[in-house]
Amino acid sequence: MLGPKARGGAPVKRRNPRRVAMVVLAVLVLGLVVGEVVDQVVKASTAASRRSMSSWVAAVTPIIGDSTVLAPTLREVRELAGLPACARLGCQRRAFDALLAQIESGSKADLVELADVRLVPPDPRSGALLESVLEKRSAAVVQVADAAALLLGSSGAHVVLARAQGLLLAAGSELVSSDRTYREFVRSLPPHVARPAVTSSTWVALPASWSRSGVEAWATRLVADRLLRSDAVISLLAVSTEPPVLRIEGLGHAPARPVGGGRATTTTTTTTTTTTTTTTLPGVTTTTVRGRRPTTTTTSTTTTAVPPPATTLQIPPAGSTSVLPPTSQLVVEVVVADAGNLPAGQVTVGARLTTAAGRLPAGLLSASVDRRAGALSPGGARYLRLRPMRVVRGETYDLVVTASVPGWPVATDTVVLQVAS
Repeated sequence: MLGPKARGGAPVKRRNPRRVAMVVLAVLVLGLVVGEVVDQVVKASTAASRRSMSSWVAAVTPIIGDSTVLAPTLREVRELAGLPACARLGCQRRAFDALLAQIESGSKADLVELADVRLVPPDPRSGALLESVLEKRSAAVVQVADAAALLLGSSGAHVVLARAQGLLLAAGSELVSSDRTYREFVRSLPPHVARPAVTSSTWVALPASWSRSGVEAWATRLVADRLLRSDAVISLLAVSTEPPVLRIEGLGHAPARPVGGGRATTTTTTTTTTTTTTTTLPGVTTTTVRGRRPTTTTTSTTTTAVPPPATTLQIPPAGSTSVLPPTSQLVVEVVVADAGNLPAGQVTVGARLTTAAGRLPAGLLSASVDRRAGALSPGGARYLRLRPMRVVRGETYDLVVTASVPGWPVATDTVVLQVAS
């Protein structure tokens, strides 16, 4: 038996087509807006990125240019052995050292400047390649300097010839590799980034010059070139006294003796007011690139003004006697110079009085004073006034003046002094 008739279910709600269309339209509009915003952000980001990359290239271009202009200076170092302007001893070595130091400091400065660029390179590989270029060039210059030090600074240069040639071969390999790496660096830049103005940076125009035969020929020439050899010479340019010398007796009875470690000079007796020693490297000019550092060639001039001594003896000849006025005190003044081509460190000047016939006021047969002159650059000179020494009237003394640098030959000169009664 069937129960009561069941009621029908609740009516189903129909979706409003109009409302659905509005929702779909809103979603489409929102998608378009979001898409446009994203597109603008992407475009802005890409433009900013490109500007940053171009800024990096613009920042490193001067560094590349500085590195490139060092190459002719290195070639000049190799050709310096035949430079006619440096025909005298010492000049050529100073020019050689100055040019080599210029390249060494310049290549190191390039690396420092590249590290200071705080922009993002167009590609990480581009930045690494450029850094490698500069590192190879800096390392090569250090190897050339080390080889030159072996060949020019050793008394047995032929013994170290093979080692020096090895350093030069390694330097040449680094330089050839740096040129090749630079070309890879230029190719690594994305197409949309402007290339550096220095599209070609070459340090080795002729790879054969850095081949084994080329390096051996250069090393052999360096060993044989006496103008490039290390020359350690400290010299006494002048000796003066206070009180000044009245006259010099016995002139013409003995030949002039060498001054300053065996180098012959002309002996004269003069009265002077100012002595100026100037050393110049002739025929060499300096070019400045953007005011940062000199390139290509170098001029070096050292001028030392010397205060006026009362009387400059200029080292009278052996056998003569310099007569002083009556006095109980003697002051010795000296002009000392670095006459070689190496820097002179820890220069010391001394004066010693000795007597055989009588005694000094303190009852001694000798008395000495000395003074440190510090360091001198090649060709530089310095005036020194030593402490006073007591003397006896009527006595005759040997005044021995010395200039010394540790490890160098000592410059010695003797002047016979007679103190008038």
